[in-house]
Formats: sequence, C-alpha cells, structure tokens
Amino acid sequence: MLVAATANAAATPSVSTVAGTSATSNLSSPGGIALDQSGDLFIADTNHCRVLLVPSHSGHLYGISVTANRPVTLVGGACGARSGPGYPTGVAVDSAGTLYIAEATSERVQAIHSGSHSLVTVAGNGTAGFNGNGLVATSSQLNKPFGVGVDAAGDLLIADTANCRVRVVPTASGVHFSQSMLAGHLYSVAGSGTCGSDLRDGPATSAQLANPIAVAVDPRGNLFVADNGDQSVLEIPVVAGTDYGTTIAAGGIATVVGSGGNNPYLEDGLPAAGDTAELNDPEGIAVAANGTLYISDGSQHNIKVVPAVTTQIFGRAMNGGDLYTLAGAIPTNSGGASGNGTRWILTTMGVPVGVAVTSAGSVLYSDRSANLVRQIR
Repeated sequence: MLVAATANAAATPSVSTVAGTSATSNLSSPGGIALDQSGDLFIADTNHCRVLLVPSHSGHLYGISVTANRPVTLVGGACGARSGPGYPTGVAVDSAGTLYIAEATSERVQAIHSGSHSLVTVAGNGTAGFNGNGLVATSSQLNKPFGVGVDAAGDLLIADTANCRVRVVPTASGVHFSQSMLAGHLYSVAGSGTCGSDLRDGPATSAQLANPIAVAVDPRGNLFVADNGDQSVLEIPVVAGTDYGTTIAAGGIATVVGSGGNNPYLEDGLPAAGDTAELNDPEGIAVAANGTLYISDGSQHNIKVVPAVTTQIFGRAMNGGDLYTLAGAIPTNSGGASGNGTRWILTTMGVPVGVAVTSAGSVLYSDRSANLVRQIR
C-alpha cells in the first residue's frame, strides 16, 4: 500500500514493499518508476514487457477500472506483441496525465494519453542510430533510450543512452535550452555524441557524456542527468548560479554529484562533487520540490541523497550540497559493498534502479535484482 508521509518529520522511518509480492504485482527486473500528481505509481516492469500501475484511488484511469492500491497491468504483458511497449525501461508522467515510456530495445519512446488505453509513438523511428537534430521526433533515430523525464511545460526529455546525448521534444515552438526549437521535433540539449567525460567547461551540447541513463527536471526547469558511465550526476541549469555547492554557467553543464570514480563511499556528509563523493553505476534520479536530489546507486546497493539546503531528512540533519546514504549499504572497507565489509541503513537492497519522491516526502525505489518496489516513509 502506498502511504503518504512527511519525510522531514519521520524520526524513525520504515521500509515497506508496495509491489512485487503477489500474482498481480509480480515483477521481473523492474526499471524506472514515476508518480503522477495524484500519487499513482507507474512501474516499468521490464522483463514482463509491461507497465504496471498501482493506483492511489479507485475509479477509471487510462480507460480501465482501477481499485486503490491494487496493482494492475496498464499496458503490455505479452513480450513480442507488436502492440505492446516492448521491454520498457523508463517511465515519466506529465501534469496532464500523459504517460511516457522509454523502450531501449525498440529505439523509441511511446505515450499513453489520459483517458486512453492506446500507445502512440512520440519519438524514435525504431532504428538505432543518430540522423541529426531538428527532425520530426517520430522520424528521428534514437540509440538505446533508457530514461525519460518531463518538465513543468510538458517538454519530453530523453536519455539517449548509446548516443551519449540527452534529447528534448518541446511541446511548443520557441527557445528551449538556449536553442530555437519547433514543437514535436527532436533536439540534443547535452552531449556531443562522443562518449566520455571531457569538455564539460563549455556549452552542454559540446560536452561528452558517458551512457546517460536517466533524467529528471526540477521545478525551476534545471535538468539533471544520471551519467552511468561516468559515475556522476550532471546538471544543465536554466540560469547561471551555484547549486549543490557547484557553480554552473547558463547553457553549461557540470558535475553536481560524484567524482568520476567508482570506489566505495566510506563516509557520509562530504561534498557531493568532491574527490571522495563516489557513485557506482547510478541508475536513477529524482528531484523533490525543495530541490533535494535522490539517486539510486545501483552497484553500491543504496539510495543516496543530496539536499539543496541544510535540512532534516527522515530525522537526520544534513548539510546542503553534501552527499548522504539514505538507505542501503555503506561499505566499511575498500573491499566494496558486500559481505562483512558492509553496514546497512534502514534496509538491505539488491540493485536499486528507479527512484521517485512523493509530494509528502516518502521515497520509492525499484530493486531490479529483488524484483520489488519499496517505499521509505
């Protein structure tokens, strides 16, 4: 059951399972997760070739009847079906209720509009590659798009993973990310297409990315990227400024979490972009309304958090711009997050992938190896 909670007031947080423990919610390698404004939970149930919905209320959603907290297959469920979502890897939902589904194996992004039960392709032509910028989104090539996000204006952001780019499909023509764009066309907003970690001191489109796997947008419109190959989280800000202790130019890009290495993170409360701020295969990212970053650190077996300002999260005092382990493993030696070299905070976990935060501050994450979605509240 999904339960709302105010994280900052929860001195003794608890962890519970919300999907993956019954015939109706059995999961297989779940990927990205997303919450809509009503608290409905969407799960990319990757190896079951479906998107699972855990509704927060009873009624009708996307053309089907639903019962509060009872998981139901929203779309898919038959791998190989031409009308299904393929092997969904990422999900995002906009303020109008449109659900976007990243399909890394099908080289496309599909959508289900509120009140409908039909899938429509909104980006990608089904052929892996890169055929330029500014084309109609459905005529454009993608290459293993693992993650999707959406901003307050409804613009679609895509982690074009194997192209080492982040792309956008704007809902309205105009200037977006310092570029003139046409509605419904596909543009690169970060990454030059050369995979790596260099050239991050200039425009975001000239920088190298290394397998960007997930994207998120904060309420101000700042774009965040989980750069899986570079063990980091990057920010592309709307305006110049200093976020999480890092100064970034408008239209530029900078690392706000991670050092680029993947050694075990042995101590909490150090600068998020400092030499000791290690991530190890970050898989997902979410941004709370107050700017707090939540990161699923897959191979480190934990959920990390970076507050934008000094605050309390689940009863713990945390400094703005510092990196903390919210739940999961903290290695106690350089042997890594396993066996006797680990202490656990709140819970054990396998490989956390998707992460989302409720309006009340509860945190949800999918665990790919445990085949569960769990809630910290």
